[in-house]
Amino acid sequence: MSFFNKEKTGDTCELLPGLNAEETARYRHFRALLDHNRGALTLMSDLEQTYYNNRPFTMQNVERDFNRLLAEVDGMVQSLSGLSSEGFDRLTAILNSLRRNVLEELTPMVRWETDELTLPLDAIEVRHGKDVGNKAANLAVMRRDLGLSTPDGFAITTAAYRLFLQENNLAGFIHETLAEVSAHDPGALEAAGRKIRERIMENPLPEEIHEALATAANKLSGRGASELRLAVRSSAIGEDGEISFAGQYTSVLNVMASELGKAYKQVVASKYSTRAFSYRIHHGLDDRETPMAVLVLEMIEPLLAGVLYTADPVGMDQKTIRVSAMEGLGDALVGGEASPMRSFLMEKNEFKILNREGEGSQEVSSSEGFGDGEEFKPLWEAAIQLEKHFSRPLDIEWAMDAGNRLFMLQVRPLMVVAEPGEQSQETTRDYPGHPILIEGGKCASGGIVAGRVLMMQNPETDSTPSGLDPDTILVSRTASTAMTPWISKVKGVITDMGGVASHLASVAREFGVPALFDTKNATEVLRNGLEITLWASRSRVYGGEVEELTRSIHPVKRPIFASPVHLRMQRLLDSISPLNLTDPDSPQFNQDECRTIHDIIRFCHEISVREMFRFGEVAERISNTVRLRVTIPVSLFAMDLGGGFSSGLTTCDEINAHDVISVPFRSIWKGLTHPGVNWSSTIAVGAHNFMSLMVGGTLPREGRLGGGSYALVSHDYMNLSMRFGYHFATIDALCGEDSEHNYVRLQFAGGAGAYYGRSLRIQYMANVLNRLGFETTLKGDLIEAALNRLDQGPMEESLDQLGRLLGTSRLLDMALKNAKQVEGLTDDFFQGKYDILEPVREDAPGNFHLITGNWKKKTMDATPMILQDGSDFSSWITAGVSKAMMLVMGKRYQEFLDNIGAYHYFPMAIAKDSHMTDGTARVRVKPLSGIIDQAGGLAFAIRDWGNYFVFRINALEHNAILFEFRNGRRVERVRFDLQVRVQEWHELGVKIQGCNVQAFLENRPLLEYEADRPLDGYVGLWTKADSVILFHGLAFEISAGKTMME
Repeated sequence: MSFFNKEKTGDTCELLPGLNAEETARYRHFRALLDHNRGALTLMSDLEQTYYNNRPFTMQNVERDFNRLLAEVDGMVQSLSGLSSEGFDRLTAILNSLRRNVLEELTPMVRWETDELTLPLDAIEVRHGKDVGNKAANLAVMRRDLGLSTPDGFAITTAAYRLFLQENNLAGFIHETLAEVSAHDPGALEAAGRKIRERIMENPLPEEIHEALATAANKLSGRGASELRLAVRSSAIGEDGEISFAGQYTSVLNVMASELGKAYKQVVASKYSTRAFSYRIHHGLDDRETPMAVLVLEMIEPLLAGVLYTADPVGMDQKTIRVSAMEGLGDALVGGEASPMRSFLMEKNEFKILNREGEGSQEVSSSEGFGDGEEFKPLWEAAIQLEKHFSRPLDIEWAMDAGNRLFMLQVRPLMVVAEPGEQSQETTRDYPGHPILIEGGKCASGGIVAGRVLMMQNPETDSTPSGLDPDTILVSRTASTAMTPWISKVKGVITDMGGVASHLASVAREFGVPALFDTKNATEVLRNGLEITLWASRSRVYGGEVEELTRSIHPVKRPIFASPVHLRMQRLLDSISPLNLTDPDSPQFNQDECRTIHDIIRFCHEISVREMFRFGEVAERISNTVRLRVTIPVSLFAMDLGGGFSSGLTTCDEINAHDVISVPFRSIWKGLTHPGVNWSSTIAVGAHNFMSLMVGGTLPREGRLGGGSYALVSHDYMNLSMRFGYHFATIDALCGEDSEHNYVRLQFAGGAGAYYGRSLRIQYMANVLNRLGFETTLKGDLIEAALNRLDQGPMEESLDQLGRLLGTSRLLDMALKNAKQVEGLTDDFFQGKYDILEPVREDAPGNFHLITGNWKKKTMDATPMILQDGSDFSSWITAGVSKAMMLVMGKRYQEFLDNIGAYHYFPMAIAKDSHMTDGTARVRVKPLSGIIDQAGGLAFAIRDWGNYFVFRINALEHNAILFEFRNGRRVERVRFDLQVRVQEWHELGVKIQGCNVQAFLENRPLLEYEADRPLDGYVGLWTKADSVILFHGLAFEISAGKTMME
């Protein structure tokens, strides 16, 4: 379907006019739509990159970007309505429907079971998990269902949390603050967290919460309120489930009842500590889906406290129970500030305390501080009972008072990380050249890594350690949970103190980061920048990288993958990214068929182009919008904003791209049509492929290949939007005498290949553009580039190079397979190899751009020559289609062949770096054979593959002719009949000066012609159809001197 009629008005030819008032207003709407389109594509790419990067992000960031995307798309719809007289109410309704669907997905839907502000432990049921959190719910299960002893206490529910935020307008403040924070900037996370924590602490608790806390505390004990001491601990939603949140939130101990409100706010505020903040983001948890419930327990006075694992967390031993203990409270143990005073194993099948030293295990004697061990039998029994109840390995916190009474403080799933088989089977031995720097300590998280040491002197104060990079192995005195934000960013962790039961050890295992704790002297032995190999599972550190060990390293699967926000993002993109409106010529290309945001963007852009360039449809209206005749597979329409077209053009002229005199357009078009850029395919088109297309009737339509493309031009300005199938590029450029105002802006996106291939193609383009001086921004499969303030000459050259890059890049997304190819292709580009996917032929002439033909290097009598062998053209026709065509066409068959040979197949080899304005060129030509033709000659003034001059001789016709090719159409300019002998050399030459050309044969003037344009362009060799022609001694002389090529 065509939306652009011929520019002729009746039988009258008139000069192309300038913009009238209506067109000016429409142009403003069109430019506004283009601006919105650019913003929409950028934001859509941002959202896609957020998903595909597999890096942490927040849903607040996503919601912010989606709202911005909606604003841009809504702007497109409004601009389209101003541009067109048609109504787009249906489009607006579809956009609003998509908006509702996405916003529903962005808004967490949680069903709460109670509005009570507090719940006693004895009143908590399984259904209250979303109200009190797993920590409180699990404690209630142990107390009520299993009959185990726990401190008395109550939970402050998420209803209280919601009330606190609501009464102080904190929910909106938190959401807005998080929306502007980058998940990858620790400094920004710390600043945002501090801002939120301060706001939480400075706002008062509602009176209802104060009263509920006082009532619940009074019910805890018969002791007076002044004697009551409380532990106030987090029990956030999401904590102590599949994700541990070990040590991420604050616990406040020894709290008096009168200080309970303040302690509650401290725990709530700790939700926004840097470590908790970072932990949630890296696990893909939405802040709104992890509200803070708080567990309040009566303090006990333990003699011993510790942690019990019902399995080995590093997967080495599943038949024993691991116990770590300290005197008094166990907060230093789990906090990583101290190593356990006692650590031992218990058998699972029967109660027996073991101590593993070296390779063996033995019973522990009473002299080691455990008495006869019977006091730990209740702990063993409780561990077996709990593991059976929860049907999985567990991490249990416990305490024992002076009367040997056991209290269960916490239970959560234990992450067991088994080592890869090849690592676990590797024997511990010496590796020559790699001294053992550390031997000993406790494996907190297994694995092998190599990297460079970064000393962290004080994790509590080193909020942004200098020198942190992906190759880092952190070394610290303690295993403090303050290091949580860095765990996901480093290769490994080594500490002087800290145990396997510490919270940081749990975090390291969750992130799959090898960790070796309690080495005693790592901070003394190791130094900043030292390259080491950490074998955590064997408690060893080697100097340098031990390749025998590191070659078995497996990449770590980050927690963000398949996390709640990652899966939600996937669902969001289903309403945003898919493109269903792919064919603008299809009847289904209408607003009712828009199903996604991308569909609306595509529809608005396509219809805006039709509306902007539709003026020729009305008989009485004359427009300055024309369809350009071009030689590359795009449908290109141009509008002159003033001074962009050659003067004197009329509505009757067939206008081609070279009639556009806009400086930036002329420059980029020179690159797009560079003779080295192959627009026909990814490989050279030989006669066989050419005839397959012609005879089969499968030559693709121009519009199918390129879709609608357009250019808005003035003398020094251009806005060019080009569509190459599924690829889309927009170039906005100003190129004039004032360098301060000169600029180029590029936006390129899309493709038919897979997302990975499209991303590789974008990386290739970025490499080239960066070397050309552009500033680039990559977002998934979209690239934006800018170049500013160059003088006119360099800016024209940059646009030329940009055109070449666009031509070479359009099919790479389906061809690139890995990142290694990108660097090689970048080098190819700067070596002038633009047909970068064409297979390398050893016999192909090296200094020529070859698109059509079968060109070969030849050596005869030690003299280098070039052969164009067109024999496969004729032989393939007679062998492959002769019989079928005779049946269909009869006597017209020969005429059919003659027409194809005469008008459609002209093999040409264009000499690289041969562009000249005034000068001379010559070549020796020997016709060898040919059934249809025996023609060969010298091509010159080559602008592109469809616009050039050729001076040729023909041994079948016995003449010499000067032809001009205009937009692929051959026009005879001057003819001279003479005898042309086959199997003999003939020297052809041309002399060019301005618009004048003289043609020479055997150094004698033969023809002369005055063209209507300056004869500047490239030089090359030319043949026709099935001609077999030998060439020798191509030479051309330009201002820079003489160049000889073969």
